[in-house]
Amino acid sequence: MSQEQDWSSLPVDLLILILKRLRWSSHPSFALVCRQWRSAVSLFYAAWITPLLLNTTDVGTTNVRYYSPHFQKNFEIGDTLEAPGAKICCANGRYLTLCLSKQILNVDLLTDDFYRLPPISQFWFEHIVYDGMGKMFGIDTLVAQEIGCCVQNNDGVWGRWAYSYPDRTKFTPSPGSNPVFHRGLVYLLLEDGRLAACDESKHEEGFEILEKPRSFGLVYEDSYLVESDQGELMVVLIGRRGSPVNIFKLNEHTMEWEKMESLDGRALFTGTLTTVTKKTAIKSMQNKVFLPRLYDWPNIVYADFVLRDGEFAFVESRRVDNKVKVGNGAYSTNMWSYELGQRENPRDFWETERMDYSIWVDFSNN
Repeated sequence: MSQEQDWSSLPVDLLILILKRLRWSSHPSFALVCRQWRSAVSLFYAAWITPLLLNTTDVGTTNVRYYSPHFQKNFEIGDTLEAPGAKICCANGRYLTLCLSKQILNVDLLTDDFYRLPPISQFWFEHIVYDGMGKMFGIDTLVAQEIGCCVQNNDGVWGRWAYSYPDRTKFTPSPGSNPVFHRGLVYLLLEDGRLAACDESKHEEGFEILEKPRSFGLVYEDSYLVESDQGELMVVLIGRRGSPVNIFKLNEHTMEWEKMESLDGRALFTGTLTTVTKKTAIKSMQNKVFLPRLYDWPNIVYADFVLRDGEFAFVESRRVDNKVKVGNGAYSTNMWSYELGQRENPRDFWETERMDYSIWVDFSNN
């Protein structure tokens, strides 16, 4: 009579090989089977739980770091963006767009592949937006409207830039907000709260300033335009000291801004050239707006960025405790945030340090 197989006796090396074929999200359940199986599970930090704040002290010469608002750690990977002096322009999912003198780079953050687009005719664009599917727009409005469009073919090759110089009214976009793709149009938020729109299939016609919506009727310091994860066009208004934070969504039937009193369990990550909204099960993050400002400089975790069956996670390679105090140390949440609808003032905005050279990236759909 054959002896019954004892699964708990499987060698650790074999268990590790099995784990490499499983999604990261299944590893905690794997560890619950028995002590032997638990010993094969390595520590990892999920990269898909919240958007991450990509940050670097100097683009192209220092390693890339990803700050997680959930884990409150800065994960440093052994890669640089290899583009000294580049300007971070926008991010869409796994793709980061950089601008150099007369040159645009599109970087796949997960494979480290660099795609050099054909040279542009001017020094660089005032605004750049990428749809994540092979279409990029460069926009200038300082002197006159100038729009460049570049399209990637099915073989991954980027075509030449097509330029248009429409004879339309000059306008001033909001400086901190990038254009947004929304339902076949490219939208720009203007300084007075109005919108300019351009049909992406007829970019040679240029941007038209819409009659509606009108201004918000509020005093604010910064403004950011975003298409939400529910396909709504929204704008975030930040007060001078971080407060108040107001969020409006566009009613596309009346073409009026409507103030939002709740994010319906979502979190909003803004303050960079890319803004992201995300549904979250983490109660402490629901209905909150997060800005790239920290009370304490976080611990750096040196890590590898590892793919397992469509999920990405940070796996610690070595760790150095090097937290540098910025604020007064009395805060349990390291990143400055504002809960929508809160009555009391948020914690002191000026005790935080802004993470420059940063942009929000979201790996949840990769």
